[in-house]
Amino acid sequence: MEVTEPNVSVPESSLAREIFGPLGGIVALGAAGASTPVGAFAPAHRAELDGLLATIRDIGAFSAETMAIADELGWHRDHDATPFLVMWSGFIEPYPFDAGDPAVIRRMVGMGADLQLTHFLHALVAAALVRRPDPGRAAGLIADALRTACALLGGAEPGIAFRMWRVTFLPAILRPDSEVPGGARTLWRAYAHALEALLTAG
Repeated sequence: MEVTEPNVSVPESSLAREIFGPLGGIVALGAAGASTPVGAFAPAHRAELDGLLATIRDIGAFSAETMAIADELGWHRDHDATPFLVMWSGFIEPYPFDAGDPAVIRRMVGMGADLQLTHFLHALVAAALVRRPDPGRAAGLIADALRTACALLGGAEPGIAFRMWRVTFLPAILRPDSEVPGGARTLWRAYAHALEALLTAG
């Protein structure tokens, strides 16, 4: 498939924010799963996070100014993530929840990991599709980013995250009566096929 120039009609800052949002949830959930404050979890995983942000930059061909949004959002700095865990986990538990109950925390982390990884992957593919509409190299970068995010969550399965993304988002995009233009549907399908080869056993 021919590589084309990035689609400048979609602001790169908007694409990046869609990625950084669930990434913040992934970090908070990873910290909760490790029973560690975000302010300790993020520095302990600085190398992984730096590598992940570099990969995100490459996926979206993002500028330094756009990447600075990640620092502005502050999700990797010390803060009380407890109130946000309900949101990150899709309200599987009510607020306030029993933070001292390990079963409650496991349930929230598990649900939150599924939810945020699905949205993270969708945002990565969307950014790549707009900014680098060629799945050849970008699909490998996306797979690497997803694997790192899964590791931050204590070993979530990238293949499962891919399948959740596929069933959650792709049918509405790929169906013939979708509002997504045919050329874009072709690219979504190409990314799905490339990621399937990279992230699933068969």
